[in-house]
Amino acid sequence: MPELQKLNERFAAAEPEEILDWTVHTFPYQTAMTSSFQASGVVLIHMLRKISFDYPIFFIDTGFHFPETLEFKARLVKEWKLNSHNVAPLMRKSDQFHVHGPRLFERDPDLCCRLNKVEPMEALRRELPIKGWISALRRDQAETRKNLKPIMKDENGILRIHPLLNWDRERLWAYVDKNRLPTNPLYDQGFASIGCFPPSCTSKPEPGSDERSGRWAGKGKVECGLHGHLVKSPK
Repeated sequence: MPELQKLNERFAAAEPEEILDWTVHTFPYQTAMTSSFQASGVVLIHMLRKISFDYPIFFIDTGFHFPETLEFKARLVKEWKLNSHNVAPLMRKSDQFHVHGPRLFERDPDLCCRLNKVEPMEALRRELPIKGWISALRRDQAETRKNLKPIMKDENGILRIHPLLNWDRERLWAYVDKNRLPTNPLYDQGFASIGCFPPSCTSKPEPGSDERSGRWAGKGKVECGLHGHLVKSPK
């Protein structure tokens, strides 16, 4: 698409703040951000607060988050006065258990992610007049994200905006340190990418591997499906 090509040429080497400023002012009250309150997300939220104090942040509460993640998210929402909203699965855990059996996250992690992440977000997007979603994806996180562009359009015609795409882990944490940003305490325990708490979903990466290598380790899966056809697991 010519317009997307022009935007990606414009933002190929742009700073995240420039992309965020364009997003907020080009689509006023028509964009939002999804965040699991990992370090990348906290950096983007910190930048967004300088542009729009009440920018909507959506958190997918899968029911499987680490207690540390929930506590950190609640503290940051309160301290930063964030316009944060929880998104719950459409099917209750008891119904998931009844229909699909126990420990679905081990037997079929793709279905588990679809029930607890993808379907509730798809339902939310149908309800809201949203033209764009901001995500904290970076190219260096995994091979599946190497070919992403700053601005993309998903299968539903919604713009997917990736302001941090060109940043690497070192630059991200340099920003965190410089601005003294709070982060999930699980990073101090050696986790690099923090998702749901079952060990089959989130574990500590091996030294020298990319930061998402600890997600669904041994399952041939490094993406949950939230980013649709834009990223693909190697499975």
